[in-house]
Amino acid sequence: MPSQNLPGLSDRPGHINQGGNSGYQAIGLAHQFGASRVLLLGYDMQRTGGKSHWHGDHPRPLGNLGKLLPNKWVLQMDRLAQDAVERGLEIINCSRETALRCFPRKPIVECLGE
Repeated sequence: MPSQNLPGLSDRPGHINQGGNSGYQAIGLAHQFGASRVLLLGYDMQRTGGKSHWHGDHPRPLGNLGKLLPNKWVLQMDRLAQDAVERGLEIINCSRETALRCFPRKPIVECLGE
C-alpha cells in the first residue's frame, strides 16, 4: 500500500500517511481496512527503562530513538487523533507507559471484555 508524508488519516483508497513511524502507519492501515476501533499496545513514544525499544536498542547502523523524535511523533499523533474522532474511529491507548495524551487510556483486559 503506498504511503504519503502527509498528516492525519488518509481517506484516499489504497494510501496511508507515514507519520514517521510504523505505529502511525498501522493505524492508517486499520482505517483503510474499515476498522471502527483500534487498541494500541506498546505505543510508549518515549525512552522507557532507558531503552529506545521494548527489545533494547538496535545495533549500529540501525537507528534508535533520538531525544527529539518522540516529541515530533507525539505531535503527529495529535493530528491523527483529531482525524480519528472526525471519522468515528475509536482509538484506545492500552500501553502501560506512554507519552501520548491524545487517546483515551484503558487497560487491555478491560477493552477485550467489551
